Amino acid sequence: MQKLPEAYLRRMQELLGEEYEDFLRSYDRPPKRGLRFNMKKARQETVEALVARWDLRPVPWCREGWYYEEKEGVRPGKSPYHEAGVFYIQEPSAMIPAERAEIREEHRVLDLCAAPGGKSTQAAQRAGILVSNEYIKKRAQILSSNIERMGLQNVIVTSASPAELAEVFPEYFDRIIVDAPCSGEGMMRRDETAIAEWSEENVALCVERQKEILREAFRMLAPGGRLVYSTCTFEPEENQLQAEQFLSEHGDLELLSQEQIFPHRVEGEGHYCAVFRREGEAPEGAPSLSEAAERLRRARIHILRCGVEPGELIKGKHKGETRYEPSHAEAMAMGQEELSEKSLNLLTEELSAMWLRGESLNLAALPEGSFRLLVPEEFSGYLPVCFDGYPLGFGKLVKGVVKNHYPKGLRRN
Repeated sequence: MQKLPEAYLRRMQELLGEEYEDFLRSYDRPPKRGLRFNMKKARQETVEALVARWDLRPVPWCREGWYYEEKEGVRPGKSPYHEAGVFYIQEPSAMIPAERAEIREEHRVLDLCAAPGGKSTQAAQRAGILVSNEYIKKRAQILSSNIERMGLQNVIVTSASPAELAEVFPEYFDRIIVDAPCSGEGMMRRDETAIAEWSEENVALCVERQKEILREAFRMLAPGGRLVYSTCTFEPEENQLQAEQFLSEHGDLELLSQEQIFPHRVEGEGHYCAVFRREGEAPEGAPSLSEAAERLRRARIHILRCGVEPGELIKGKHKGETRYEPSHAEAMAMGQEELSEKSLNLLTEELSAMWLRGESLNLAALPEGSFRLLVPEEFSGYLPVCFDGYPLGFGKLVKGVVKNHYPKGLRRN
């Protein structure tokens, strides 16, 4: 690991006092790894099997969260279950903010600084609707891809500034998550980029950026709503002092809780989380994805994804001839009932690896018992291709060969 900045160490020594040496020793230990099961997809028997197979341990603050240790035979990121959206790999401390939001199915939720998508995919499992926003376009595309992989149907992915969204959604959201851009000190153990980019000047820049984001976020918070502010830094200016400043600007806010997570105290990286509540009663009315999307379209806000993106009608060679090409998102959002009617179910990780590389499958050449084909007799056309009953995408079955339609940008080498 790179040498930690001297100015940073002085600040931490002043902050922690007699705990400082314990904190320093945490850098000699490997970072904690975690995954969170997607209970919109994962069957209980799959969860139990993977917990046993990978020797997973529960994360105490998230009921879907589990610790894992990467070793021989335990590489969750390489598993076809990951590509099927059965779980999301997420640093354990980062699971706290969405938990503290206490999201329910009647809530309209905003994740304002959402990429790469850990908190959004966690929040969406419980929300009525979620607007998941990322200002930086390239990061917004990664966010959109992760929402798609998890098969979430109640999410709009946008790329806009907080100020632009505040014009569209005044006092609209019951829950807002602001995982703000920060100096990243809590990630230094696992990401040396955070060490290289740290400076006292950058801390000051982050403080000002956070203030602006929080002011716009408040404009979108409905009466009675909760706003969760989180960072992955230890800096009081970005955390406790930022919370104090936010409270002083808004007399109808109360601070429900705040917590600073240090890696020498818990099994996780550095994090901060504060929960605010706005006075008043929440407005009644069921959330509507289409209504939120219409607001965004009228304001010409860039929408990358709205619910399940449909496929395309493709013109044929002859006049009036069309064919429908389903989208990858449609496959990833399919439920067990749809898959039981028509699908190709791959039963081995070796076959699923071939599929994820983009290879087509000649069914007659595959080992006996390695797949299960559920189609009407003489069927030809598109069908979902699954691993252990979880969709990986679409293939096209023609004369016993399943042509691979897994998106080229997602294929593994």
